[in-house]
Amino acid sequence: MQTNFLWGGAISAGQTEGNKNHVKSKLSNFDMLPMDERRLQPVYKDDDNNIFNTYNDDHHPSDLGIDFYHTYIQDIKLLHDLGINAFRFSISWTRLFPTGEEEIPNQDGMKFYRNIFKELEKYNMEPIVTLSHFEIPLNLITKYGSWSSRNVIDLFLHYADIVMTEFSKYVKYWIPFNELNMILHIPFIGGGLVFTRKDNVLQKEYQAAHYQLLANSLVIKHGYQINPTFKFGCMIAAGRTYPYSPNPEDVWAANLSDRKALLFSDVQVRGNYPSYFDNLCKQNNLNLDITDKDLKILRENTVDFVSFSYYSSACSAADGDNLKHTATNGFETVKNPYLTNEDGVWQVDPLGLRITLNQLYERYERPVFIVENGLGTTKDRVIDGQIHDTYRIKYLDQHFTEMKKAIEEDGIPLIGYLMWGIIDLVSVSQGKMSKRYGVVYVDLDDSENGTNKRIKKDSFFWFKNYLSLNGLGENNNEKRLSKISH
Repeated sequence: MQTNFLWGGAISAGQTEGNKNHVKSKLSNFDMLPMDERRLQPVYKDDDNNIFNTYNDDHHPSDLGIDFYHTYIQDIKLLHDLGINAFRFSISWTRLFPTGEEEIPNQDGMKFYRNIFKELEKYNMEPIVTLSHFEIPLNLITKYGSWSSRNVIDLFLHYADIVMTEFSKYVKYWIPFNELNMILHIPFIGGGLVFTRKDNVLQKEYQAAHYQLLANSLVIKHGYQINPTFKFGCMIAAGRTYPYSPNPEDVWAANLSDRKALLFSDVQVRGNYPSYFDNLCKQNNLNLDITDKDLKILRENTVDFVSFSYYSSACSAADGDNLKHTATNGFETVKNPYLTNEDGVWQVDPLGLRITLNQLYERYERPVFIVENGLGTTKDRVIDGQIHDTYRIKYLDQHFTEMKKAIEEDGIPLIGYLMWGIIDLVSVSQGKMSKRYGVVYVDLDDSENGTNKRIKKDSFFWFKNYLSLNGLGENNNEKRLSKISH
């Protein structure tokens, strides 16, 4: 594998930073999420038990996260010790613009992120920056209806313009939106959407998705004006959907499932909606606000690379209601009888990563980038000050093997691999610390009790050794990988 490969880890602001302002008007959608099953469910205004009405009684794990706001120096030093050369993190819109409508960003927030960039620069680590990782100011949800309103686009652009301008000398790789396709599965997390029982839910979801896609293209347009060397990526939750059987009806069900995910990357890479989109709108009574000017912007401002999260493949069947189901990234899927989830919360499919890499490159012929992958499990235990996570080592080893085959045998131009939650963090799907991903253990439980101490797991030493044995460690001889115009 090439020596300029980006080996790294990834986190998000909402799951790690903490240091929250508890004034409700200055929270984000992510800050509203309780630690119960409602996290992933649609939010209805006319439901008495909605998360707005129960906010004061609910437990909100993001209040503390892992206190990355105060520990970023030691955490980045730990990642340097690991030997990686890249780090993906998100900037919190609400930390800089608490209501989303301020003209001038919060200077403490700007200083915090500037300090992160300086730490990464000190260790020659490549930052990959997400501008919106499941986050929108709560004020924009209650005032405008979040991304279902065109008004939010300019507010997001104002935030993005300031961030890209202020930090242009530090960043080459930008991801405007995290897992944009998840708005169809977890609409409050993915887009801050709130419904009533009378709403056409799909209408609101697809309209919001269009405005996000439009904002994504406008960020690219503005970004190139700020710094022509910037590189922008789309980002989707990926994982090839397999048919449950060779039955043509199951094959078609799998095809429809993949369509649902890839529609969003189709627009961002190709610059237009796919051929079936008009009929999809007609079949679901969608009357979307999409102008000719919008379509021109989408067409003229496409992405440079295709980034994605991969945790497992999915499985579909025409008669799926009568089959066993299992959880995957943000939604349920038919349980694949050939896969296991004995070591994690979701089924494990290393070959599926290679299959997905081939699927995306063959479809788009743009460089691809794995910006999330990892094993979320509740099995981690501290025994005599150590965490013997052999199951995570097995997971990484198997996925690295398939990734290497995709590069060397299939010719896939892969930019890099970023391990999700490389330091333990609050899980999106469960809101718990006990569902752990990292090679670094954080001593906090689901109630935020503990020392917050960091402990290197066995997988930390395995990963470090893997990079060293393959000549990929030591931060690539301390040389910055990208040449950024100052």
